[in-house]
Amino acid sequence: MSSFPMLAQGRSLNQEELASWKISTPPTHFPENQVEKSPTLHAQSIRFPITGRPRRDTISGGVRGSTAKAIVPNSCGNSTDEKMVALLPPTEPVRTVAGHPTILLSLPENTAQQAMFYLKEAGKDDVMYETTVTLPDHSGIVSVPLPDDGTLPALEEGKKYHWYFFMICNEQDMANEPHVEGQIERVKPSPNLVAKLRNASLRDRAAIYAEAGIWYDCLNSLAQLYRSAPNDSAIASDWAELLESVELDTISQKPLISAITPVQ
Repeated sequence: MSSFPMLAQGRSLNQEELASWKISTPPTHFPENQVEKSPTLHAQSIRFPITGRPRRDTISGGVRGSTAKAIVPNSCGNSTDEKMVALLPPTEPVRTVAGHPTILLSLPENTAQQAMFYLKEAGKDDVMYETTVTLPDHSGIVSVPLPDDGTLPALEEGKKYHWYFFMICNEQDMANEPHVEGQIERVKPSPNLVAKLRNASLRDRAAIYAEAGIWYDCLNSLAQLYRSAPNDSAIASDWAELLESVELDTISQKPLISAITPVQ
């Protein structure tokens, strides 16, 4: 994974070939059978089990760590020590059951206007998907859903993938741009998991996915619920406890500000 920044540096950023994306506001409501206005009836908290091997992400500057945190340089207008963070557990594999999962990132205050997103299959050099995205003008947690519009084939069950998110501060020196990266492994849901998820609310789905060790779907289910009811203290507590369980307590109070979705 550490060699990929050089690959990104050498690629031509052909804007005509890239999908045009924009920041959009996520839905403010969900079907009544999915949204719980308050999960206070649930005594069990949502915590994600820390199992597997430590993640070995490489971030800009050659720093390795259990969580991907990229220092944003002054060229991006960052005047604090706040870092760009991928919302991932500190261990691998990082699983999903979705063909087009959603990735969440915490962005610091900065002046960068665009970022590059890449996806490739593990063990292969070819980039299977890339695009530019427009960044919001303030800090917070954003969602990057993999497009389900024919642009990108569904991830295959049993395969692992790597994604990279580069903030563009200096387009002439992409190898040294601040970036975060992560792994995705798509797995086939067991019949027991499918049965548990049937007719489950978003809050229950998050808890079920957490119990099964399915990170991306757990996080996205709770993020959708939190966005639909940002002032619900019980949901906010669930969100904070989930992030704290995977060593992301430093960003647990950051707002969920927007999702990045493709322009039709």
